Amino acid sequence: MITQAKNIEVSKTQEDQLSLEPTRVNDDLTFNGQNLKIAQIAAPWFSVPPRDYGGTEAVISNLSEELVNQGHHVTLFASGDSKTRGELKSYIETSLSMQKIPWTNYLEAEYHMINSFREIAHNPHKYDIVHTHLSSASDLIILKLTAQIAVPHICTIHSNFPFDRRENHLGEGDKYYFHWAKDTPLIAISDRAKENMMRDSQLPLNIIGVIPHGLPDNHFVQGEISPQKNLVWIGRIVREKGTKYAIEAAIKAKRKIIIAGIVDNYLPAHIDYFYQEVLPLIEANPDCAEYIGPVSNEEKIELLKSSYCFLNPIQWEEPFGLVMIEAMACGCPVISFNRGAAKELIKPGINGDFAASVDEMVAKIESVGNNIDRKQMVKDTWNNYSVKTMAKRYVLKYQEVINFYQNLGYSQSIQTKSL
Repeated sequence: MITQAKNIEVSKTQEDQLSLEPTRVNDDLTFNGQNLKIAQIAAPWFSVPPRDYGGTEAVISNLSEELVNQGHHVTLFASGDSKTRGELKSYIETSLSMQKIPWTNYLEAEYHMINSFREIAHNPHKYDIVHTHLSSASDLIILKLTAQIAVPHICTIHSNFPFDRRENHLGEGDKYYFHWAKDTPLIAISDRAKENMMRDSQLPLNIIGVIPHGLPDNHFVQGEISPQKNLVWIGRIVREKGTKYAIEAAIKAKRKIIIAGIVDNYLPAHIDYFYQEVLPLIEANPDCAEYIGPVSNEEKIELLKSSYCFLNPIQWEEPFGLVMIEAMACGCPVISFNRGAAKELIKPGINGDFAASVDEMVAKIESVGNNIDRKQMVKDTWNNYSVKTMAKRYVLKYQEVINFYQNLGYSQSIQTKSL
């Protein structure tokens, strides 16, 4: 059974203690505490790390492995085909995407989540903190479950909150999710994501920090970088990612673009976008566009470091854009529409540039590809987006949350009651 902590009265002063200023790049990242026992909970849609596509799962893997490197004990709750040097606990043998289970079938994912939280509730002394990760509307049960455990917890929001529910799912039941969310210490992944969350939420949210993603050392290329003339686009092929516009830019620039990524075969709108708009454009222009399907992390690195520019004509308020820093870490500059967190990641003339249209993107390809110091770009990306720095920022937030709840008397010794 899942247990619930007794209600604790929190004064306004105590609430303010957890409304901490965002952890940013130049903060003191010194941690003087003991090694922590950390539960990382991932939804079972993709393995951790992912086989090909899965930005959230890649971040969870990078963070978990680096926390182990730094001496912490990590228990990863994820699908059974996941891999970690920490301890793996699984309630779903194979990731749901590999089983071709559609996003609308929540039951399997909820089974994994409920059992994960049941394990934590039954063994609270095994965990100093629980770190959950929320990236889609299909996993909103996480907010309900974290509200019911007597262990300090924190949640990273990996997408826009409340996701696409703002447009087509906002209903009577959402007020409960907002209620649970406002009592959960939340981490945003960019300043822009934080702004959007605060604007769109029906209730004030407890966002205690902004922590950008980080990449492991093996993602940063070493030595000489010798790009070819081809352009590249990598991601999930959906309208919001602007795949079609990247191809149109390549055609107008008379350059070849390599398209790598997965086709989302679970939602009709995404299927139609690929087969009616993207694929016909590729087939009609074989000299300018090639679709190679999904790629592994190793293949992605090779593709990026050999490409002239990464085109990113995004059509939505992307909360971060992991593939952009992946490209920069491989010495591949990024030309992007100025949406979402792109303005926080791209420094014109240093690691890429912005374009307001496909035509402007075409006009900037030559100058961006020729004039940027690719080796310096890799170095700058490592300085700002190393997984070591990301992990240290999270550990500081873990300790702040743990200390906050201990000061309230919210500890593992609290009497609990069954739901």
